[in-house]
Amino acid sequence: MNKTNAMRMLDRAKISYEVLEYDLDKDLFSGEAVSDLLGLEYAQCYKTLALRHEHDIYICVISVKDELDLKKCAKVCGVKNLEMVHVKDLLKDVGYERGSVTPVGVKKNKGIFFDDEVLNHEIIEISAGAYGLGLKVKRDALLKYLNAKTGDVVKDEL
Repeated sequence: MNKTNAMRMLDRAKISYEVLEYDLDKDLFSGEAVSDLLGLEYAQCYKTLALRHEHDIYICVISVKDELDLKKCAKVCGVKNLEMVHVKDLLKDVGYERGSVTPVGVKKNKGIFFDDEVLNHEIIEISAGAYGLGLKVKRDALLKYLNAKTGDVVKDEL
C-alpha cells in the first residue's frame, strides 16, 4: 500500500496512526457503511466536509452519524453564512475527491472545525486521503497538529 499525502504529513509531525482498509463500491459509499465495515462506532468515525463562504474554504469534521447545521457552523467559523462545496469542485478546492476528503493536508482553508462531540473520544477515525483507507489517530494530537477548533456544528437530535 502506498502512503497517502495525509500519512506522510502525520509521519513528519511524528503523529502515530493505524491504517484501516475497507472495500466498498463507490455507489454504496457513506460514512455509516465505512464504520460498519471497519467495525467502529459511528460516534468515533468522522467525515470531513468542505464549506464555502465567498472565496474562502472552511473544513468541518463531524461524526458520520450526525448532520451538519450550516447556521451553527457559520457561527462557529465566524462568518455570516456557509454553503457546501459541490462534489465536482472538491478536488480543485480542497485536493481530495468525495470519499477521500481528510482534514490533513487540505489545499486551502480558513480554518478546521470539529464538532465538540469529538471531545468524547480519545481515538477517532478519519479518512486517510484515499478511497478505501481510514486512519485511527489520537484526537488530541490531531487537533493540535491541525490547529483545529471545536464547537457545536451539528443538527440537534429530535
